[in-house]
Amino acid sequence: MSVSAALAEAWASNDVSGDLLYTLEIDHISFETPLRFVQGTRVPEEYETVSLPVAGNPAAVFTVVDFSWQRPGQEEGGVTKARIRIDNVSRQIQEALKAAVSADTPFSVIYREYSSKDPNHPEVFDRLRMRSANLTATSASGELGYEEIELKGFPARTYSSDLYSALYGQ
Repeated sequence: MSVSAALAEAWASNDVSGDLLYTLEIDHISFETPLRFVQGTRVPEEYETVSLPVAGNPAAVFTVVDFSWQRPGQEEGGVTKARIRIDNVSRQIQEALKAAVSADTPFSVIYREYSSKDPNHPEVFDRLRMRSANLTATSASGELGYEEIELKGFPARTYSSDLYSALYGQ
């Protein structure tokens, strides 16, 4: 079977009959619990939260809000950063953001796409870090990126004669 025939068969066999649930999880060292959001239109007393499984919690509660998400990508000019915008939730996250300002660690963000047919196997974009954030009275937005590992020291140890004897001519 050729590659194109195998791809056609795989696409044809994919079950797309369920609904997709798009979620954001924002966490910070200063938060007691991560802030979790599911994309949708909130209906008071009917559709305000959704329970979905996450690692270590089979029924994590996600608050229904309207948000937009742009995936990280690759273009001719280079890598594009992911972007998020969460509408009308400043009252929910304003205090959390204020508390996080004094800490020296970035926000971590996880984006998940759940299928209502199989919520136990979402598509996950994790290890994203908030690069910049903007909070207004009506929305919160930010630019996300992956940790820049090339800027980290390797192997994050002090070079000594015991560990690296070749550097000292021994």
